Amino acid sequence: MAVTSGHKADVFVSYAHADNEKPLGSALEYGWVTTLAHNLNTGPNHYRKDLFINHGLKAGDVFSEDLQAKVEQSTILLLLLSQNYIDSNWCGLELDHFIRAHANDPDRPTDVFVVELFPFDTFANVPSNIHKLRKRLIHAQFWHKPADAASPLLAGDPSPQESGPEGQRLYWRELHQLRNAIDSRLRTLHGDRSASAVVVPSAGMRPVHPQPNATPMLGTVLLADTTDDLVPLRSAVKAALEPEGIVVLPEGDYVGLTPEEFQAEFARDAARCELFVQMLSTTAGRKGRSFTAPLPQLQFEGAVAAKLPILQWCERLPGAGDIEDPGHAKLFDTPYLRATNRTAFEREILEQLRAIQQAAARARAAAEDGPTPVAVKKLIFVDDIAGEPDLNQKLRAILQSANCGIRSLPHQALLGSSGIDIAQVLKPCHAGITVFADSTKRDTVFNRLIYFLNQIAESRLPVAQWGIYVTPGTAGCDLGLASDDLIAIDDQQLADFVRRL
Repeated sequence: MAVTSGHKADVFVSYAHADNEKPLGSALEYGWVTTLAHNLNTGPNHYRKDLFINHGLKAGDVFSEDLQAKVEQSTILLLLLSQNYIDSNWCGLELDHFIRAHANDPDRPTDVFVVELFPFDTFANVPSNIHKLRKRLIHAQFWHKPADAASPLLAGDPSPQESGPEGQRLYWRELHQLRNAIDSRLRTLHGDRSASAVVVPSAGMRPVHPQPNATPMLGTVLLADTTDDLVPLRSAVKAALEPEGIVVLPEGDYVGLTPEEFQAEFARDAARCELFVQMLSTTAGRKGRSFTAPLPQLQFEGAVAAKLPILQWCERLPGAGDIEDPGHAKLFDTPYLRATNRTAFEREILEQLRAIQQAAARARAAAEDGPTPVAVKKLIFVDDIAGEPDLNQKLRAILQSANCGIRSLPHQALLGSSGIDIAQVLKPCHAGITVFADSTKRDTVFNRLIYFLNQIAESRLPVAQWGIYVTPGTAGCDLGLASDDLIAIDDQQLADFVRRL
């Protein structure tokens, strides 16, 4: 696969030839690298690009002037990182020459796209130029480690069809993500030019004219680095968000940084974002040398310090004893955690960003009209019949993070003519919430609800809705009340309840 002599390539594929050998017994017509390069020029809305991939260079060959010219004339360098690449005598020369020719920052070259074929921490004798590059730049990871595998596997090897369901899914997802990133960069550099012919011998490709991507930018999120077991899921979330007009940071990841480098990189990324998103499993993650805690904990602490809105996700809540690291266990005890399916979590990210954008638009409009008025908090009455301190604190934290004020009654306060005037308490409130966490108190919950609802009706109070907060132990209890303004809510529905007010 090559471009004609003297013709400028869009993408120079820098790889180790040992990674492109066709295994005996495979139905694959080409090697892994050639197949990947060909697939970068396929798919809906792809940007047709000229690729240069040298099949002739062998170990021990000289880095010729002709090859130097090819590197220099290429717009993007696609680096396929493996131990074979690191052991090569000439792959690093291509990287150095590209950076010098393009006057890029050697630590963060703008047009080098790094693809990991295997985990970076398994590589030995990494040269300084690749080590510095990998610390700050990664665009795709094609490796995965199934539960029944002794070591990481390369997705799509020996072919996408022969790599098993998990490897096949990962291969196409990472390919889609990498292709979009390269195409987006080329469209930015070249504009919406008419596509030139793609020189891919034997590929049999038919010209496809790409349609410009008109998706407006919705916002920027910091999608935290995950533990190895969640890397494929994180990639899936990123792939789902970007077509919605969301910029996902970090551009690479934070693997391999020193504590000082991590603090600087994370602070830089956090300053560009409207939302911090973290995906969690029971695995605590690796703790880097000289780091005070594993990376998931440090990222969460950084987001809190940066005062970013936070959304966390887990597939299921851990049971007692599932997590040995107490610091990691605390990440599952925050008001920001959602235990739900990935698709629902992606929707919530979109809703949160839209809400942030709308709030920013209102603020801009108010600034244009005159002095910014003081924001009025939504005031919510909370009737905590449960009396459980941890639950009470959790609910208050969720409501306060949603910019809500809280009214409640003193413990065992009397109601009625000889007690507190509940109409006066409820008068400024937008909504009310009754905490129903003990099924043995069903009658008490019922009587107090009836009393509050009657007071709202008789005094014509502007309380819009009333939520009954239920737990797994009370969700099935029937209170005998049915009304459009009276709804049962749990942890997942509480945020939606507040947003609708």
